[in-house]
Amino acid sequence: MPSHKHNLKAALSYLDKFQFHGFHLGLERMISILNAFGNPEKNYPCLHVAGTNGKGSVSAVIASILHAAGYKTGLYTSPHLSSLRERFKIGNTMISEEELKEQIWRIRDFLERGYELSYFEFTTAIAMVWFAEQGADLVIFETGLGGRLDATNIVTPLVSVITNISLEHQAFLGRSIPEIAREKAGIIKKGMPVITGVREQPALSVISDRCLELNAPVWEIGRDFDVEEHGNSGIDYKGEFLKINGLYPALRGRHQATNAGLAIAACERLIEQGFRITDTAVRNGCSDVYWPGRGELLEGSCRVLLDGAHNLGGLRSLKDLLGLLNTTPGDKDRYFHTLLWACSDEGGDKDFVAMLRQISSLFGQIIITEPPGPRVPVTLERWRGSDIPKYVTLEQDWRKALNKALSNCGKENLLCVAGSLYLVGAVREELIQKNFMRI
Repeated sequence: MPSHKHNLKAALSYLDKFQFHGFHLGLERMISILNAFGNPEKNYPCLHVAGTNGKGSVSAVIASILHAAGYKTGLYTSPHLSSLRERFKIGNTMISEEELKEQIWRIRDFLERGYELSYFEFTTAIAMVWFAEQGADLVIFETGLGGRLDATNIVTPLVSVITNISLEHQAFLGRSIPEIAREKAGIIKKGMPVITGVREQPALSVISDRCLELNAPVWEIGRDFDVEEHGNSGIDYKGEFLKINGLYPALRGRHQATNAGLAIAACERLIEQGFRITDTAVRNGCSDVYWPGRGELLEGSCRVLLDGAHNLGGLRSLKDLLGLLNTTPGDKDRYFHTLLWACSDEGGDKDFVAMLRQISSLFGQIIITEPPGPRVPVTLERWRGSDIPKYVTLEQDWRKALNKALSNCGKENLLCVAGSLYLVGAVREELIQKNFMRI
């Protein structure tokens, strides 16, 4: 075996070259590579989660509940914050460096024989092969982009979940809500149950019509199951089989109450199919779930809120979360101080100025930078040519921008980092190195 195959860095460098292949929507290449591996995706039951926002959180909560119930549970999500290994988990354990390296080289051997894959197809193939080799009892797959033509849509899940639908990735998914809804609804399979958090028309009608067409039973939030919030961050869940009061989700924000409800409703469909999931497993799974960079608070020289909000829907949830953090009586301006912001814009159609306006009024200082990573950034040149508040500072180097933000924040101030998961991931790693701690 060549010596480079013993080197994880070389393997990751090889895989990173596929970042520049761009998106590929379609299943032909996934069918081909998985056939070559003997169709490992058929070796375990799975759930499939799509949606504009919250699909990662819902996937993480489902996985945490199933882990608490004693199942060897696989979880595949994207993108990662700091390490590619984050995308592949069994329970609370990421794929090892050795296993990841070996999977990359194995797939490379097929590519050298003429197979083709994009970056996301490559990582999805790694997940599907690895989970089979690990003997997973059940796997949760989060879609990467859309649903119908997403690389993960090769599976036939026991349950499909569609969290919500709003305008996103319009260059790839369609220019209207109905078009995007049809792409998301592409994960629905004939006769298999569907959970949805979609409340608004016309998206809900698109999903309902697709379920009717495929004879797939559908459970809607607010109709077939629901969550009720408490003032002390607790929630009550009421569904068909499970009625649990006083749940305390680890993930912050009112929107996470909805995400927890969708996850529990999905678990109810598994109970129908013979899985043993107790109230205790639900409680423990909701309270123990770990999903960094989404409403995550760190504390060091100041408090830092990390949130991956990168579209208008996500920004509305972030604004609500900021309101919850600023509810101390007589302490109105304790938290809001500085926003560190960046955006990626792969399709060239993101309304990045409207996104910033959602929360700009909450901050006395805003620093805009360019996010690291493979996605096409909204450059400072584009920001300079847009209508942004006069008190915004532009700094191209995200590290310099972070240091400037930290220097302006005292112990009682909040630095909010948002707009791009790639920025959030890089900043999070930097802050941990500076001895910031999760709270």
